[in-house]
Amino acid sequence: MVSGRFWTNSVANPLLRPLLRSPLGRLLGRRLAVLRYTGVRTGRRHELVCGYVRTPRAVWVLVGDAERKVWWRNLRAPADVDLWLAGRRTGGRAVAVVGSEDLAEARRGLRAYVSRRPEAARALHLPDVDDPSALAATAKRVVLVRADLTA
Repeated sequence: MVSGRFWTNSVANPLLRPLLRSPLGRLLGRRLAVLRYTGVRTGRRHELVCGYVRTPRAVWVLVGDAERKVWWRNLRAPADVDLWLAGRRTGGRAVAVVGSEDLAEARRGLRAYVSRRPEAARALHLPDVDDPSALAATAKRVVLVRADLTA
């Protein structure tokens, strides 16, 4: 049986990346972006498709199932990235925001994310984004990536 991770990484993402970087990305890229970063140890460039929300000066990516993912660890220290948002390339400076380490920033990012993507609150079992204690409890267990836009 083919796993969901195999399907996503080997089939869906390779098909979506060029589409999201093309003019078709304007239609497809309202919720999906391509994020390009450089591996800390290898120096190799990597690209992934991710869901995002945009605020006036930043892009937030909620890392689903973060304990099983490794890509975001390349952004533990701030790093330059390229993003394709709605078919347009832009630069940014990205950093991983680990809720158990930076609760205030994780709360801020989570609030921005779920205010634009309410379905994420249900997936995270966040009953009420306006309840400070519920928001803090959820923020403590998530990882987000914040990319401050530079272009």
